[in-house]
Amino acid sequence: MATEDRIYFAQRAAEEQERASSATDPNAAEAHRRMRLVYLERASVGERVASTVPEAIG
Repeated sequence: MATEDRIYFAQRAAEEQERASSATDPNAAEAHRRMRLVYLERASVGERVASTVPEAIG
């Protein structure tokens, strides 16, 4: 994953944190917290290696 992608996902995580903090609806706040975690994970993973699992034989 390119550095720009990681920066993008980190910025999105920060935006979701702000939205969670300012949400008045508890369900919306929880949704923003979950999205924050997803974006943080994407930002921290970095490049993935190609899969070592062989393609399904049909």
